[in-house]
Amino acid sequence: MRTYRPAKGKPKAAGMPLVVLMLVTTTPAVLAAALLRPRSQSAASRRGNA
Repeated sequence: MRTYRPAKGKPKAAGMPLVVLMLVTTTPAVLAAALLRPRSQSAASRRGNA
């Protein structure tokens, strides 16, 4: 029979890695959506690409 031994060290807070994971996941998606969004005709004609 084994006796109980407390874990060594303090448990790490999981807050920071979760924030980093969210940023790494959402930032490329937001940038891709902004770049792949269809542009309006007025914006295209303003730049001379009619």
